[in-house]
Amino acid sequence: MLLEKLQAQDNFTNNEKEVAGYILEHMDQIPEMSSAELAQASFTSKATVVRLSQKLGLAGYQEFRLKLVEEINQKNRLSRMLEGEPITDQSTYTDIIHTLPVLYDKAVTNTRLALDKNVMNRINSVIQRADCIDIYGTGISYILAQSAVFKFATLGLECSAYESINGHYLAARKNKKTIAFLISFTGANRSVIQMAKYLREGTNNYVVGLMGPHNQVIREWCHEVVEIPNRDSLLSLDVITSFSAVTYVLDIFFSLLLARRYEEHAKSSLEMLTHMDLLLDRTKNDT
Repeated sequence: MLLEKLQAQDNFTNNEKEVAGYILEHMDQIPEMSSAELAQASFTSKATVVRLSQKLGLAGYQEFRLKLVEEINQKNRLSRMLEGEPITDQSTYTDIIHTLPVLYDKAVTNTRLALDKNVMNRINSVIQRADCIDIYGTGISYILAQSAVFKFATLGLECSAYESINGHYLAARKNKKTIAFLISFTGANRSVIQMAKYLREGTNNYVVGLMGPHNQVIREWCHEVVEIPNRDSLLSLDVITSFSAVTYVLDIFFSLLLARRYEEHAKSSLEMLTHMDLLLDRTKNDT
C-alpha cells in the first residue's frame, strides 16, 4: 500500500521524506498536481519526486499519482462504509452490551418482514410429513446446522448435519421422505451450490435454501428458497446478523413441529424426568 510506505518512510532520503510528508498532509491536492508542482510545493526537486516514485516500485510519477488516487478513493469508500458500523474502535463494554441486542433484533425483524408466508407454509407442510431432516452448511453455517439438528432431534425426528454430500448414505436412504436445508449466508457459496445440485438431481430430497441475497444461481436447484437479509458488514458483523436470522427461521420450523407434536413431546418429556437422576451428577451436599 502506497500510503503505508509513505508513512513508514523506510530508506527515504531527507528530501524524499519532505515529499512524502507533503503528500500525506495534502492528499486531496495531489491528483491535480504535476511532478514539478509537487516538487515546488515540497521545496524539493522534480528529480526527487521521480526517485521517490521509483523507490516505491513504480515507473514514475504518473503511475504513482494514478495508484495514489486509487488508494485514496478506496480509503474514502472504506471510511464511508465504516460510518454505518455500530461497533467502532471507540466502543466500550457498555456500548457493546447495548448494541448487540439491537443487532439481534434488527436481524430477526428484517427476516420476519421478508418472509413469504406461502413459502413458509409449504416448507412446513413438507417437514410435518418428513421422516428425516438433513441440514447442510460449511464453516460457521455447519455449526449452526449442528445446533438446529440437536433441537429437532429432541422431538424424536431423525436429523443430521453435514458439510458435504455422502452419496452412499443418500442412496441407502432414498425411500425415506427427507427435507434437506442448505445454509449459505451469502447465497453464493460454491460448495453449497454443488450440494444443492446433487440433492436436486440425484435424490428425492425436498431441497430448501436458507440463503443470503446473492442466491440467483442456487435457486435453480432448490424447491424453495428463504432469503436471509445480509448487512454486508466490513467488521464481520454479518456473521452475527446472518447467524441470528437463520437461527430464527429454523426455530420457526422447529416450533411449528413442536406445536404439531405437543402431546407426544410432553409425554416423552415427563418420562425423561423420571430418569433425571441418571443424567445429573448430584452429591449429598447438593441443595
